[in-house]
Parts: sequence; structure tokens; C-alpha cells
Amino acid sequence: MEDQPHSGECDDGFNIQETPLMDILYSHAASSKLSDLGQNDPVQDHLLFKKTLLPVWKMIASHRFSSPFLKPVSDRQAPGYKDVVKRPMDLTSLKRNLSKGRIRTMAQFQRDLMLMFQNAVMYNDSDHHVYHMAVEMQREVLEQIQVLSIWLDKRRDLSSLE
Repeated sequence: MEDQPHSGECDDGFNIQETPLMDILYSHAASSKLSDLGQNDPVQDHLLFKKTLLPVWKMIASHRFSSPFLKPVSDRQAPGYKDVVKRPMDLTSLKRNLSKGRIRTMAQFQRDLMLMFQNAVMYNDSDHHVYHMAVEMQREVLEQIQVLSIWLDKRRDLSSLE
């Protein structure tokens, strides 16, 4: 692993280890009317979806192992990367895709996250620290995404009862 792991904090104070996902969701999404999601307004739906996922993205980007995944991989960092990895993905590109509406569902968000981790596993040898960082971060992020998916499903179910 890295000699000095990152603290896991980003500039707005989120920390994946110390801030439970539910706290982040309730503090950021309670004010947005997620119960209105799916009311046949695609623009409004995307804004609410984005408002819900951006804090989750921040939490992922502040993970203690996020540093190799924050920006696109350069040839200088990883010679031959583009020969091995045909669909590069990083957290900055994922956030841009979310903001521009290219990611419109939880499945698409998760797909791009998994692509990013699998690219790291595919390119790096199994004894490389980035390989291990990718495997561990993927496991932890997937757990959080599952919590988020369950939470969103429950919110939708509750709103359909209203």
C-alpha cells in the first residue's frame, strides 16, 4: 500500500470512514423533493438525481485510496495504458458525465465506477499497490452504493403511497 495514505477528507469535510452514507443523503437530499422523482419531468428528475449523487461522488472522491482514480491516467504515469485499457474512466470524468446528463441512472453511475476499478485491476499486476487499492476501494464503494440503491428504492416506494 502507499507509504502515507490520504486522510480521506475532501475540502468540504466529507470522510467516507466517519460520515455514514445515510447522514450525507439525508442532509443533502432532504431539502430536495425526491418524492417528486418520476413525475414525468425529465429535466427535474435529472436535477434531483444529480443533487442526490453529487454528495455520494464527493464521498467516493475523498476515499483514502482515491488519489490514483481522481484524474485520467497519463502515458507518463502508466506506459502502454491506452494499449491495455480501451475505455478509460476516472472520477473527474465520471463527475463530468453526471453533470452533463450522460449518466442518468444509478446503474450507469455504478457501471462507470466499476469500469474505473476494473481498468486498474486489468492494467496493474496483482502485487502492485494500485491493484490492491482498486480492489479494496471497489469493495467499500459497492457496499455504499448498495445502501444508496436500497434507500432510493424505499424513498420511491414511500412516495408512490402518497
